[in-house]
Amino acid sequence: MKIIIPRSIISKLFEHSLLQDPNECCGLLLGNNSEVVEILECKNIHDNPLTRYTIDPLQLLEAENYCDENNLKILAIYHSHTHSQAFPSTTDINNAIQSMWTDPFYILISLIEKTRPIIRGYKIGSDDVEEIIVEHDGPSYISPT
Repeated sequence: MKIIIPRSIISKLFEHSLLQDPNECCGLLLGNNSEVVEILECKNIHDNPLTRYTIDPLQLLEAENYCDENNLKILAIYHSHTHSQAFPSTTDINNAIQSMWTDPFYILISLIEKTRPIIRGYKIGSDDVEEIIVEHDGPSYISPT
């Protein structure tokens, strides 16, 4: 499994994470066929944004409507970890399962080293957490000649 995220969107992920630091940022990656074409930065409305995130439900509904109107899917939910590695916490895993949002990938950005953010992707299922490949360069389609 993999997700393809163009460099321009990777840059926006890092920028959003750093701008919200020390709070966790959150948002959505939209696209089709595992290829991200848009980023939607969302508001973290959690009571404790230093260590948790909750996407504003209104923004989530708007994103779903936007996807329906533009033939897109929510490919991934992203958030930053400002003081820990880019690995889903027990809370992240439980939230994904309880909310039944296990179809999208989960992209985490670690800000342990502010000058070198780390990005990793996961598929969170009811039984396990599997790391996925995050391609940074975007698709490279080479047609046979």
